[in-house]
This record gives sequence, structure tokens and C-alpha cells, in this order.
Amino acid sequence: MIPKIIWQTHEKEYKDLFKFQKNIVGTWKNLNPAWDYRYVDANQRSVDVKGYSEILYKYYNASDNFHRSDIWRLVALYTHGGFYADMDSVCTMPIDEMLQNGYKGQELICSPEGFQHTGINSSNFGVVKNSKIIKSIIDSLLLQYDKIKIEDFPKLDFAFPENHTFSEIAKTHKDFIFFNHDYFSHSKDYKTVFNYDNHVITFNGEKVNYKVFCKNNNFSLYI
Repeated sequence: MIPKIIWQTHEKEYKDLFKFQKNIVGTWKNLNPAWDYRYVDANQRSVDVKGYSEILYKYYNASDNFHRSDIWRLVALYTHGGFYADMDSVCTMPIDEMLQNGYKGQELICSPEGFQHTGINSSNFGVVKNSKIIKSIIDSLLLQYDKIKIEDFPKLDFAFPENHTFSEIAKTHKDFIFFNHDYFSHSKDYKTVFNYDNHVITFNGEKVNYKVFCKNNNFSLYI
């Protein structure tokens, strides 16, 4: 089964996040209070990747922050398992509630092909610890990185080859994947603002205003 851990990352330490970012984090914490929430900043990401593999860390260190995040999430979730969520993703349903709607112990949970682009996106996904699928993705990336000159890493296209490799390998393991995107909303708008007043969640099968939900349960909002 997938461990009850939620992972998010950003360059800053948590204390330095903007209020809207802390409210985005809050959607994951407040809707999943029984889950272990783990926020990781840029410094800890480096420690995690280096601890996994010195070779992978060499490529990680040569990459920009977007690619570093793509690499780190694979390492963290392979090592520990759990759910990863981009910082411009908000929780819209308790994960446990989502899992009750068809999950049967598959190795990986992710959005379906074509949901956010033509492939399968790694912006939000859940996975078992020591996943063979994630290990295959990391191993494939190592082979691809080995063919790229170190000085060319900063020139790599956005999300390539990490998300492309995630997508292509996931497509070959569909029998081991539960495709679901009901538990999150992912939008470029959340890169700059999050309006918790208008955010609607699903709780116990019903649509609920998020601000009212938080007040009724004494959950934090950053005003």
C-alpha cells in the first residue's frame, strides 16, 4: 500500500513561503490530517539526491531548479513512498476518500494520459515505497543523462527528459496504475495566488466551501 505521506517542495524554507503558498500547503494538511505532511526545501532536496546516488547528484547539481524538482520527487517517493503534489496544486478531496473510489492496491496512482498534456504528467502522483516503476524511470534517466554533456544540462527543455520518461514508462505499466485526478486541482494560477474563499472541496461525497470547512474544524488559514 501507499504510505500516508504527502510531499511538496520549493526553493524556499517553509517559513519564507508566501501566505498564498502556505494556504496551498494547508489544503493538503487540512484535508488529510491523519497523513504525514513533509515539505522539503532546496537544501534538503540536494541532501536527499546525493544520499541516493552520487552519480545522479552530479547530473542533479548541473540542472536548473525545475529539473532538480523533477529528479528529487522520483528519489523521495522511491525511497519513502507516498503522494507528491506540485506547489501549484491544491487538494480538493481527502486522499483517503479518493482511495475508496476504485483503488485496489495498484503500485502507482497518477492522472490519466492526456489530462494535463498529451502524456502522463508527474505533477501529482502517489506510489508505493521501492516502486519498480519509479526505479525504472530513475534508471532510464541515468542512462539518458550519461549521454548529455554537463554544460548542456541548463539548456534542457522544461520537464525533459524527466516527465517525458515518467510518461513513457508509465504507459507500459498501465495494469499497475490507478488513474485518478479527483483529489487535486492543478493550475498555473496557483503560482501567484490562491483564493481560499472560493475554493470548493469534496468531503464525504458532498461539495463544501473550503473556508467554511476550515472554520468548522478549526483548521488554519493564512489571512
